[in-house]
Amino acid sequence: MCGRYTLIDPRRIAEAMTRDYGFDVQSESGLQQSFNVAPSQLVPVVRAGESARFTVALMRWGLVPFWDKSEKPRIAPINARSEEAFNKPMFRQSLQRRRAVFPCDGFFEWQASVRGPKTPFLIRLSGGRPFAIVGMYEEAGGRPDPTCALLTVSPNELMAPIHSRMPAIVDAAAVRRWLAPGPITADEMASLCQPYPAVQIEAHRVSTLVNNVRNNTPECVQALD
Repeated sequence: MCGRYTLIDPRRIAEAMTRDYGFDVQSESGLQQSFNVAPSQLVPVVRAGESARFTVALMRWGLVPFWDKSEKPRIAPINARSEEAFNKPMFRQSLQRRRAVFPCDGFFEWQASVRGPKTPFLIRLSGGRPFAIVGMYEEAGGRPDPTCALLTVSPNELMAPIHSRMPAIVDAAAVRRWLAPGPITADEMASLCQPYPAVQIEAHRVSTLVNNVRNNTPECVQALD
Protein backbone atom coordinates (compact mmCIF):
# COMPACT_ATOMS: atom_id res chain seq x y z
CA MET A 1 0.00 0.00 0.00
CA CYS A 2 2.79 2.41 0.96
CA GLY A 3 0.91 4.81 3.17
CA ARG A 4 3.98 6.39 4.76
CA TYR A 5 7.50 7.24 3.67
CA THR A 6 10.58 9.16 4.85
CA LEU A 7 12.68 12.21 4.05
CA ILE A 8 15.35 11.45 6.62
CA ASP A 9 18.24 13.26 4.93
CA PRO A 10 16.95 16.12 2.71
CA ARG A 11 20.43 17.28 1.72
CA ARG A 12 21.44 13.83 0.54
CA ILE A 13 18.15 13.43 -1.32
CA ALA A 14 18.60 16.80 -3.05
CA GLU A 15 22.16 15.93 -4.06
CA ALA A 16 21.11 12.53 -5.40
CA MET A 17 18.16 13.93 -7.32
CA THR A 18 20.40 16.55 -8.94
CA ARG A 19 23.35 14.24 -9.62
CA ASP A 20 21.60 11.00 -10.63
CA TYR A 21 18.25 12.14 -11.99
CA GLY A 22 19.08 15.53 -13.50
CA PHE A 23 16.67 17.47 -11.26
CA ASP A 24 17.86 20.89 -10.15
CA VAL A 25 16.67 20.27 -6.61
CA GLN A 26 17.62 22.40 -3.64
CA SER A 27 17.00 21.44 -0.02
CA GLU A 28 14.84 24.52 0.44
CA SER A 29 12.55 23.42 -2.41
CA GLY A 30 10.18 21.76 0.05
CA LEU A 31 12.50 18.92 0.98
CA GLN A 32 12.17 19.19 4.72
CA GLN A 33 13.22 16.42 7.06
CA SER A 34 10.46 14.04 8.05
CA PHE A 35 10.65 10.62 9.69
CA ASN A 36 6.99 9.92 9.05
CA VAL A 37 5.49 11.47 5.91
CA ALA A 38 1.75 10.79 5.95
CA PRO A 39 -1.30 11.16 3.70
CA SER A 40 -3.02 14.57 3.52
CA GLN A 41 0.28 16.32 4.29
CA LEU A 42 2.04 18.65 1.87
CA VAL A 43 4.85 16.69 0.23
CA PRO A 44 7.59 17.65 -2.26
CA VAL A 45 6.88 16.30 -5.74
CA VAL A 46 8.99 16.62 -8.89
CA ARG A 47 7.21 17.40 -12.16
CA ALA A 48 8.18 18.57 -15.62
CA GLY A 49 8.07 22.34 -15.89
CA GLU A 50 8.44 24.76 -18.77
CA SER A 51 11.28 24.23 -21.26
CA ALA A 52 11.49 20.57 -20.19
CA ARG A 53 12.92 21.59 -16.81
CA PHE A 54 12.05 19.63 -13.72
CA THR A 55 10.64 21.57 -10.81
CA VAL A 56 9.74 20.72 -7.23
CA ALA A 57 6.30 21.65 -5.95
CA LEU A 58 4.52 21.04 -2.66
CA MET A 59 1.36 19.01 -3.15
CA ARG A 60 -1.29 17.53 -0.90
CA TRP A 61 -0.83 13.75 -0.70
CA GLY A 62 -4.19 12.34 -1.78
CA LEU A 63 -5.24 12.87 -5.38
CA VAL A 64 -8.55 14.66 -5.96
CA PRO A 65 -10.01 13.86 -9.42
CA PHE A 66 -10.15 16.81 -11.80
CA TRP A 67 -13.92 16.56 -12.07
CA ASP A 68 -14.50 16.81 -8.29
CA LYS A 69 -15.14 20.48 -7.53
CA SER A 70 -16.72 19.90 -4.13
CA GLU A 71 -15.44 21.67 -1.03
CA LYS A 72 -14.85 18.34 0.72
CA PRO A 73 -13.91 15.66 -1.83
CA ARG A 74 -15.34 12.24 -1.10
CA ILE A 75 -12.33 10.39 -2.51
CA ALA A 76 -8.64 11.28 -2.54
CA PRO A 77 -6.55 8.11 -3.01
CA ILE A 78 -2.95 8.25 -1.90
CA ASN A 79 -1.86 5.55 -4.35
CA ALA A 80 -3.00 3.50 -7.32
CA ARG A 81 -2.15 0.04 -8.59
CA SER A 82 0.01 0.51 -11.67
CA GLU A 83 -1.56 -2.49 -13.40
CA GLU A 84 -5.03 -0.92 -13.19
CA ALA A 85 -4.52 2.85 -13.15
CA PHE A 86 -4.01 3.25 -16.90
CA ASN A 87 -7.58 2.17 -17.66
CA LYS A 88 -9.32 3.89 -14.76
CA PRO A 89 -11.09 7.17 -15.67
CA MET A 90 -10.08 8.62 -12.32
CA PHE A 91 -6.37 8.37 -13.13
CA ARG A 92 -6.21 8.25 -16.93
CA GLN A 93 -5.91 11.99 -17.58
CA SER A 94 -3.36 12.52 -14.80
CA LEU A 95 -1.18 9.70 -16.13
CA GLN A 96 -1.24 11.12 -19.64
CA ARG A 97 -0.72 14.78 -18.78
CA ARG A 98 0.55 15.17 -15.21
CA ARG A 99 3.08 12.53 -14.26
CA ALA A 100 5.29 13.17 -11.24
CA VAL A 101 7.97 11.69 -9.01
CA PHE A 102 8.19 11.44 -5.22
CA PRO A 103 11.78 11.82 -3.92
CA CYS A 104 12.40 9.94 -0.67
CA ASP A 105 14.82 7.68 1.19
CA GLY A 106 12.55 5.04 2.70
CA PHE A 107 8.99 3.81 3.08
CA PHE A 108 7.02 1.98 5.72
CA GLU A 109 4.90 -1.12 5.41
CA TRP A 110 3.00 -3.16 7.97
CA GLN A 111 3.23 -6.94 8.18
CA ALA A 112 0.02 -8.67 9.21
CA SER A 113 0.10 -11.10 12.13
CA VAL A 114 -2.13 -14.02 13.00
CA ARG A 115 -2.12 -12.76 16.56
CA GLY A 116 -1.65 -9.24 17.76
CA PRO A 117 -1.18 -5.95 15.90
CA LYS A 118 0.61 -5.50 12.60
CA THR A 119 4.38 -5.05 12.68
CA PRO A 120 5.80 -1.91 10.98
CA PHE A 121 8.91 -2.17 8.82
CA LEU A 122 11.09 0.49 7.26
CA ILE A 123 12.22 -0.45 3.76
CA ARG A 124 15.13 1.35 2.14
CA LEU A 125 17.62 0.98 -0.67
CA SER A 126 20.89 -0.56 0.47
CA GLY A 127 22.93 1.98 2.39
CA GLY A 128 19.97 4.30 2.74
CA ARG A 129 20.40 5.67 -0.78
CA PRO A 130 17.70 8.11 -1.92
CA PHE A 131 15.30 6.95 -4.59
CA ALA A 132 12.28 8.02 -6.63
CA ILE A 133 8.72 6.69 -6.72
CA VAL A 134 6.60 7.46 -9.79
CA GLY A 135 3.13 8.92 -9.49
CA MET A 136 0.80 11.59 -10.81
CA TYR A 137 -0.84 14.83 -9.75
CA GLU A 138 -3.80 17.11 -10.33
CA GLU A 139 -3.72 20.90 -10.44
CA ALA A 140 -5.30 22.78 -7.54
CA GLY A 141 -8.41 23.68 -9.54
CA GLY A 142 -9.59 26.29 -7.05
CA ARG A 143 -8.27 24.41 -4.03
CA PRO A 144 -5.35 25.70 -1.96
CA ASP A 145 -2.92 23.04 -3.27
CA PRO A 146 -2.36 20.57 -6.11
CA THR A 147 -2.92 16.94 -5.09
CA CYS A 148 -0.95 13.78 -5.86
CA ALA A 149 -0.79 10.01 -5.60
CA LEU A 150 1.97 7.46 -6.10
CA LEU A 151 1.89 4.15 -7.95
CA THR A 152 2.37 0.68 -6.51
CA VAL A 153 3.48 -2.64 -8.00
CA SER A 154 3.62 -6.29 -6.98
CA PRO A 155 6.17 -7.07 -4.25
CA ASN A 156 9.63 -8.44 -4.88
CA GLU A 157 10.98 -11.44 -2.96
CA LEU A 158 12.03 -9.37 0.05
CA MET A 159 8.75 -7.49 0.27
CA ALA A 160 6.39 -10.43 -0.32
CA PRO A 161 6.52 -11.73 3.29
CA ILE A 162 5.84 -8.18 4.57
CA HIS A 163 3.12 -6.91 2.25
CA SER A 164 1.36 -7.65 -1.04
CA ARG A 165 2.33 -4.31 -2.63
CA MET A 166 5.31 -1.98 -2.83
CA PRO A 167 5.86 1.48 -4.37
CA ALA A 168 6.93 1.77 -8.01
CA ILE A 169 10.59 2.66 -7.48
CA VAL A 170 12.44 3.54 -10.68
CA ASP A 171 15.98 4.34 -11.80
CA ALA A 172 17.16 7.56 -13.45
CA ALA A 173 16.47 6.46 -17.03
CA ALA A 174 12.93 5.44 -16.15
CA VAL A 175 12.35 8.72 -14.31
CA ARG A 176 13.33 10.74 -17.35
CA ARG A 177 10.95 8.75 -19.53
CA TRP A 178 8.19 9.03 -16.93
CA LEU A 179 8.48 12.81 -16.79
CA ALA A 180 8.89 13.30 -20.54
CA PRO A 181 6.08 15.44 -22.01
CA GLY A 182 3.34 13.78 -24.00
CA PRO A 183 1.26 10.64 -23.53
CA ILE A 184 2.47 7.27 -22.35
CA THR A 185 1.29 3.88 -23.60
CA ALA A 186 0.10 0.99 -21.47
CA ASP A 187 3.11 -1.08 -22.55
CA GLU A 188 5.54 1.70 -21.63
CA MET A 189 3.92 2.12 -18.25
CA ALA A 190 4.06 -1.62 -17.61
CA SER A 191 7.76 -1.76 -18.51
CA LEU A 192 8.59 1.15 -16.19
CA CYS A 193 6.49 0.04 -13.23
CA GLN A 194 8.20 -3.15 -12.13
CA PRO A 195 9.16 -4.52 -8.69
CA TYR A 196 12.53 -3.08 -7.72
CA PRO A 197 15.27 -5.75 -7.40
CA ALA A 198 15.21 -7.32 -3.95
CA VAL A 199 19.02 -7.50 -3.79
CA GLN A 200 19.14 -3.69 -3.70
CA ILE A 201 16.66 -3.33 -0.84
CA GLU A 202 16.88 -3.81 2.91
CA ALA A 203 14.17 -3.86 5.56
CA HIS A 204 14.11 -3.68 9.35
CA ARG A 205 11.43 -3.72 11.99
CA VAL A 206 10.65 -0.39 13.66
CA SER A 207 8.63 0.87 16.60
CA THR A 208 4.85 1.18 16.50
CA LEU A 209 5.46 4.87 17.16
CA VAL A 210 5.24 5.28 13.39
CA ASN A 211 1.59 4.19 13.51
CA ASN A 212 0.64 7.63 14.80
CA VAL A 213 1.14 10.41 12.25
CA ARG A 214 1.82 12.86 15.07
CA ASN A 215 5.05 11.02 15.84
CA ASN A 216 7.84 12.41 13.67
CA THR A 217 11.10 11.64 15.44
CA PRO A 218 14.22 9.54 14.73
CA GLU A 219 12.71 6.79 16.90
CA CYS A 220 10.23 6.12 14.07
CA VAL A 221 13.02 4.78 11.83
CA GLN A 222 15.29 3.18 14.42
CA ALA A 223 15.85 -0.54 13.85
CA LEU A 224 14.57 -2.92 16.49
CA ASP A 225 16.32 -6.22 17.25
